[in-house]
Amino acid sequence: MSSSGIAPPRGLPPDITGSPPRIGDVLLRRGAVSPADIDAALLRQRREGGLLGEHLLLMGAVSRRALFDALGEQWAMPVVDLLDTPPDPALARQVPFEDLLAGGWIALDRTPEGTLRVATTYRPDAAQAAAIARWFAGMPVEHLLTTPWDLRHAASAAHRTQLLHLAQDSLATSKPDRSALPGLTWWQAALPFVALAVLIVAAVIDLRRTFVGLLVAANAAFSFSMVFKAMAALREPHARAVSDGRRLAEMRERLARGLPPVWRPPARDEADLPFYTVLVPVYREANIVHKLLDNLGALDWPKSRLEVLVLLEEDDVETIAAAKAAAPPEYVRLLVVPEGFPKTKPRACNYGLAFARGQYVVIYDAEDRPEPDQLRRSVAAFERDRFEREILGVDQPPLAVAQASLSYFNADYNILTRMFAVEYAHWFDAMLPGLEGTGIPLPLGGTSNHFDTEVLRRLGAWDPYNVTEDADLGLRVSVEGYRVTVIDSSTGEEACAATPAWIRQRTRWIKGYLITSAVNLRHPVRFARRVGFAGMVGMLGLILGTPLAFLLYPVVTLFTIVTFVGTRTFGLELPVWLVGMSIAGMVFGNVLVIATAVVAGTRRYSWRIGVFGLLNPLYWTLHAIAAWRALVQTVVSPHHWEKTPHGISEDYESDAH
Repeated sequence: MSSSGIAPPRGLPPDITGSPPRIGDVLLRRGAVSPADIDAALLRQRREGGLLGEHLLLMGAVSRRALFDALGEQWAMPVVDLLDTPPDPALARQVPFEDLLAGGWIALDRTPEGTLRVATTYRPDAAQAAAIARWFAGMPVEHLLTTPWDLRHAASAAHRTQLLHLAQDSLATSKPDRSALPGLTWWQAALPFVALAVLIVAAVIDLRRTFVGLLVAANAAFSFSMVFKAMAALREPHARAVSDGRRLAEMRERLARGLPPVWRPPARDEADLPFYTVLVPVYREANIVHKLLDNLGALDWPKSRLEVLVLLEEDDVETIAAAKAAAPPEYVRLLVVPEGFPKTKPRACNYGLAFARGQYVVIYDAEDRPEPDQLRRSVAAFERDRFEREILGVDQPPLAVAQASLSYFNADYNILTRMFAVEYAHWFDAMLPGLEGTGIPLPLGGTSNHFDTEVLRRLGAWDPYNVTEDADLGLRVSVEGYRVTVIDSSTGEEACAATPAWIRQRTRWIKGYLITSAVNLRHPVRFARRVGFAGMVGMLGLILGTPLAFLLYPVVTLFTIVTFVGTRTFGLELPVWLVGMSIAGMVFGNVLVIATAVVAGTRRYSWRIGVFGLLNPLYWTLHAIAAWRALVQTVVSPHHWEKTPHGISEDYESDAH
């Protein structure tokens, strides 16, 4: 029977002799567990690996405190409560936060005799002794036992300043050119005013030619964005065929090498699966936090290889209380993010990332319902990428992110949710798959993106000053020489069902696209050299093109009406080619995007949902309202985060599927 704890088993140091009592025997003698509990935990241990005490905790068979009291008896070590006896902050801060978590120990205090008291979460060994000596050389050491929860709490309290820096300002200080904190450059801020001044002067000189030039520019920009999105969606079947052809070539290559013809994720025991971290930022969502635990509990992943970090804001006492009242299971940890600025989702995620132990990390929103096998599909994508690059020698950038699709469980709740669902089906089922393999950077969705944790840290994690941290990070992945893939898995979300809330949500998203464009185009020539032609096309057609298309939509619509009506009713004299361009661009661009959206919505849901793509011209009017709000906010409040309420239709189950 294995001894227990949270850290992996370690060898005993040379000065420890004898065999300690088994933890199961100690717990049985104390009456803390039953023989049936021990048998069930042993069965789970044989299947999933890990430590016996860990499985007893996950089963809810024993409390954390009772387990560590028993471990203290087993190892003949006193148990210390770090809430009652907090570490000396000066001593604790001598060791970096990440070393404390990885090492599983923290310096507590010094006795009058000069002995260093160390609180540890596992039985001391030679590796720990060497780590302590690195920071406190020559000091005699006395060990006390504490729980991992106590250790995390004490370490985060001692390193509060460091953690706040990691959450808020790490990217801005290490890679200032990649951060939205500085805002617009002087020339970016001046550009709209210069353009307006030039337009006024030109209109004074020649009003007709100015009108013609403005109409041409607006139509060209709008049409380019619309055609780009439509072509990306139309390319999806071709991209699928290319992928099928690539798999066929790979099959032949494997056969030539004497390998099995089809790549499959390697068969492995549950105990060999990588550790996975799930980050769930939650703010003012006390009404749905209980559903969160149910939804994530359905993930098909060994709970001993999983940690769910629920990220709660310090001032959100209602949600904190609701989360505690929900009595989360042992693999779920509630992390309270200290008060600070800006109060954004990426700031909370950065804070959680400092605690993440997983080889992979994924972001979910509070209302998300990921498909149970999504983590397995994500890991398979990373393993396939390594196989292709290292074994088959495929020349492709390393995979940094596996993005799952987003769909909506309340798709047919009302007209707005239907149009929302069609829009996202077009985005995740047509556009993004169509763009994959083109070299064009893929913007991430705000949830269900699975990262290689170490790569994510090297990239600088999320920008807390960018209100669409997902799109920004997707672009940064490409700029830094990595890639994004879209996996065949979906996460159910709640589509925003109220128009005012939808307007606020889209304002934030469009503002984030504008800010992301501004950040990357601070040095346009340098950016173009790094991302190449495809990257610039993606920037102009998607990242910058999306907000510009929404901003220009009412302008182009108005100009189209003016040219159509004016030339026939008021004798407005415009070149024939311009009238044709205006009408054709507006009609052709709209029809292309509407058609591809209808097909994607029908394929994802049903024709009853897909047909609402025909209302896209009305839906884009809402986008235009949000876009002009976003433009104002980009100037006056670029870092303000407008929170989207969840739970409006949480209990509604769509019949659209």
